[in-house]
Amino acid sequence: MISKQKRNLINEFSFWIIQEIDEINDNNKYTAIEKKTNIKILINIITSCRDYTNKQIKELIKELKFQLPF
Repeated sequence: MISKQKRNLINEFSFWIIQEIDEINDNNKYTAIEKKTNIKILINIITSCRDYTNKQIKELIKELKFQLPF
C-alpha cells in the first residue's frame, strides 16, 4: 500500500514528466524513434516510482524542475 504522501509525490513527479514529454514532442531535433524511446524511458521511470523512497522522488522532481526551460 502506498502512503498518501508518496502518492502525492508521484502525482507531482508525473506532472513534471508530462511537461518533459511535451518538450520532447515539440522539439524538432529528435527523430521519431528517439522521441518514442525517450518517452518510453520516462514512462518506465514513473511506473518504477513505487519502489523509490519519498526522498528520492523529491530529488527527481527537483532535478526535473531545474532541467525544464521555464
